[in-house]
Amino acid sequence: MDVSKLFYPSMAEALEAEAKAKKKKNGANKIGSIGRLPTPSIHYQPHVSATSNPYNFTNLFALFGENKNKILFSDMEGHSSTYNTELHSFMIMPDLNSPKGPNCLAAHITRTAAHARYDFDIRPDVDYDFFAYNPHGEHTDSLYLMDMNQGKPSSFELLAYYPVGEWQWCSLPLPPFFDDPEHKACNNISYAVIDGTRICISSATATYSFDTVALEWSKIGDWVLPFHAKAEYIPELKLWLGLSASSPSDLCALDLSTAAMDSCDVLPMVHHVGLDADLPEGWSLKNRTLVNLGMGRFCITMFFHTADDGPQVIVFTGVDVVPCGDNQQGGQALHRIKHKSKCLVTDRIEHVL
Repeated sequence: MDVSKLFYPSMAEALEAEAKAKKKKNGANKIGSIGRLPTPSIHYQPHVSATSNPYNFTNLFALFGENKNKILFSDMEGHSSTYNTELHSFMIMPDLNSPKGPNCLAAHITRTAAHARYDFDIRPDVDYDFFAYNPHGEHTDSLYLMDMNQGKPSSFELLAYYPVGEWQWCSLPLPPFFDDPEHKACNNISYAVIDGTRICISSATATYSFDTVALEWSKIGDWVLPFHAKAEYIPELKLWLGLSASSPSDLCALDLSTAAMDSCDVLPMVHHVGLDADLPEGWSLKNRTLVNLGMGRFCITMFFHTADDGPQVIVFTGVDVVPCGDNQQGGQALHRIKHKSKCLVTDRIEHVL
């Protein structure tokens, strides 16, 4: 979808349009219509070996790659492949060691010489020189998947390219909270990638860090991240920003850098970024996603059930997040600038990447 249609030419025009919209009484007047879906550019269906199972369907999509140009999809049996949006080509990938369900973490990390050095120490069949002298080669993209239902033998896996054996899925150590008999998988997985090498993830009661170089877990603190799903690092703000877990229409941000997280006994200060959501009566929120468009610009997608069991309505909103001085706690204050909202009536969209 062409997301440029969600934005005014300038922030000043966006602020002016928002001020005018607040004077209108009917919230529905503030939402425009996209119309029809764009023509599909690719099609997915279950692999041939799985078509005999009528309940088998494509259930996992994940975006990865330095330019976010690779889409991985996997079905209920763990068959997987990737689609390169730049080359317009498919590549069959090895089967996952354990199929992943929809309640799954997906994190992209660029492999470095440090990752390869560790591989070389524990796996003599890996050609370390390939990564040591080509740290930015075409196969440095890797994808980490973790199914939050801990009953599977390979709930946590890594897809990476090795010169010996090419693309492989490798099982990784499971997080400590999987050993807790009271752990229950939740629909919301709050996580973030820190410093390009660590995955920070929260259970229901605590937050842990996975070192992708040393392949080790460590506990950060007895607090949980405030995000709904993944938080994105925004270089312009030097903060990690995501949808708020406690307020469906709000954004929040905090500093997850190494300096801020070392010996952190309490949750770092959270920056709240409010977002007005004046919607027609009878709409109930079903799901929401945040897509980072770069340079502090985002697309917020909200899935709604309409009144009287009507069709699903998806609302796309363009937003800029900019710094605006210091807040009362001495940290950086953030301001959101809302651009346009467009809606689409369809039951054919399940994922927004």
